[in-house]
Amino acid sequence: MLKSKEWDWSGHVDQYWKNVANEFIPVALQWKSQGFKKVLDLGCGIGRNALYLAKLGFSVSAFDLSAEGLSQLKQTAQIENVNIDPMLGDMLQLPFRSGYFDCLLAFHSIYHTDYTGLTRILAEICRVTRPGGEIFITLNSKDSDAWNLYSHRRIDEYTLLKTEWAEVDVPHTYLEYKDILNLLKDFQILKVQQIFDYEEDRRHAHFFVSASNRK
Repeated sequence: MLKSKEWDWSGHVDQYWKNVANEFIPVALQWKSQGFKKVLDLGCGIGRNALYLAKLGFSVSAFDLSAEGLSQLKQTAQIENVNIDPMLGDMLQLPFRSGYFDCLLAFHSIYHTDYTGLTRILAEICRVTRPGGEIFITLNSKDSDAWNLYSHRRIDEYTLLKTEWAEVDVPHTYLEYKDILNLLKDFQILKVQQIFDYEEDRRHAHFFVSASNRK
């Protein structure tokens, strides 16, 4: 299993990482309508989604490996006058008691490991989410151009190391749909979408997964 490596948030941050993710908004509103209260933003970065959840009235814990990312989150939370509990740590071992959260978000975060690490992280997600609680996670698809673009950086049949911007040497695991079914065997899968985003020179593909903890 690979050692975790944090993003570098110290340089210029694209506006994309400052605004709540459009794909997550309907999920957050659904969680609110279901009466969920305690939520974990796992791999929160600089906190765009955590801030949105706090403004909706959730009790938000924000967890990340980057001290710089959490520092920026704290500053923004103070400016916007919202309460968030930030915590520094490695997603491979979460410091929360079992069944603590009603719901959990992991947006473009938990695939920053190898397949073995991803398996452990999902076990931890299952542990800290209460029975009947829900998760919303994103996972890389092998339909992404990056899977071939960085083929020289592959370290196994699922994982490669990126070379760009804040992600230098940060591992990325890429999956097929069948892999998701295996990884989420302890959950009831509610919805899986594969969404493609196109830039001028490449195509990005991610799985967006909603699931319920059935343990």
